[in-house]
Amino acid sequence: MVVDGQTSTEWLHLTRRTCDVLRKDLQALVDLSAEVPQRLDAATRQELSNSHHQALASQVPRRVEPATTNAPTEPPKLVAKAQCGRRRADGRWVLKFETVSGQGLALVLSKPTLHALVDALNKRVLAADWALASLPVEQAPSTREPRSSLH
Repeated sequence: MVVDGQTSTEWLHLTRRTCDVLRKDLQALVDLSAEVPQRLDAATRQELSNSHHQALASQVPRRVEPATTNAPTEPPKLVAKAQCGRRRADGRWVLKFETVSGQGLALVLSKPTLHALVDALNKRVLAADWALASLPVEQAPSTREPRSSLH
């Protein structure tokens, strides 16, 4: 993470419950990003949203870094709350984390970066083997909206 020209590393710890809520909210943002007409049936909307997501996520260059054996200098910060939304001013996507100590971290994402982040999070959840339900089965895109608009 780069703050004021300085590079720093923040380690965040997401519990399974927090991650499950975050995934649902992020999926709602992905569905909003696709801008699929509401007049279509739920299955078609979900298929179009998934196609849109895959297309945008594949455009973002990725790099995989090997896991470090060095422990972070500070313990990970436990995330108590995560919020997602869209800024009214410029339409960019925002992801906010609040730790149990009250510290906050906000990420402002472009549309492709949002999709790449969702893709990476879903892959991490699969690797963790938490057995969370897959998102498309849980809800139709038109029924789930982000909890609030962030601005």
